[in-house]
Amino acid sequence: MPNNPSSKLTLIGVPLDLGAQNLGVDIGPDAFRYQQIVAKLERIGFGVTDSGDVSCNDRKQLERGDPRMHYVDEIVRVNEEVASLSHKAMADKAKVVVLGGDHSINLGAVSGASVALDGKLGLIYLDAHGDMNTAETTLTGNVHGMHLASLLGFGEPELRNVHGKQTKIARQDLLHIGGSDFDQAELDLIKNEQLPAFTLFDLLTSSLGPLLKMINDLATRVPNIWVSLDLDVIDRIYAPGAGMPNAKGLTYREIATIAEYIGSHCNVVGIDIVEYNPLQDEQNKTAELGIELLAKFLGKEYSWYTNYMNDNQVG
Repeated sequence: MPNNPSSKLTLIGVPLDLGAQNLGVDIGPDAFRYQQIVAKLERIGFGVTDSGDVSCNDRKQLERGDPRMHYVDEIVRVNEEVASLSHKAMADKAKVVVLGGDHSINLGAVSGASVALDGKLGLIYLDAHGDMNTAETTLTGNVHGMHLASLLGFGEPELRNVHGKQTKIARQDLLHIGGSDFDQAELDLIKNEQLPAFTLFDLLTSSLGPLLKMINDLATRVPNIWVSLDLDVIDRIYAPGAGMPNAKGLTYREIATIAEYIGSHCNVVGIDIVEYNPLQDEQNKTAELGIELLAKFLGKEYSWYTNYMNDNQVG
């Protein structure tokens, strides 16, 4: 199912860094704006409403709290606000783009969309990590490694119940792509619950064919798809500005092909792009790649080539 024809986009910035220890991701939303993300999305045919940033308190003002879930109260508060904004945008028939911030913001973004769509939402999750720990299994206490489990109905109630007590994503309606660094508890959960996942090992041993079938199957099961992109799924050669740069991530060719295929075969209603640290970027290449992939996920084309052609048209 291709993307629906809606050209309305609602942009939501969430400068949250409490879910991780990777300082710098809180300035990601402003860095994307500095890279003219709004103008570039408008140039390829979208009407963009920038909702500004959700207010996030600095860790210096907060108690760390539960050692199993650092800063959980503030993370839940922020995600409740993100969920309300995501829900409202969906009700207004707009697609949603959420700019992080660390990956824990995915909890509110997807929760709001799922409730707005009566649970008829699949999740394509691109990340080098599993993010499927709970307070009982976490090795770090970092909530950016727990929110996906919460969306699937596992873990502590304060995370599971953001924007309502219902499970936000049915387990068969997840597709985790590009994982290369899983904790054992996450591997056990994937195996025991038969969660759909296509790892980096799968890609290297089977190529893209099986993944494309998994994407098609998901698009057939659910009418709406949310895409979550952690930039660390991409090799650090192409995405040095990821919060945790990855020496064994997807190549540009691989991630661009996956994004283009999703954009042409799925009804993508929302996207979050997370873990962008502009302090580690090189000549804004990670931000520019993020904008290119965002366009592809939405069924549009934006790249160095389209820019070249626009700048060199006859007349």
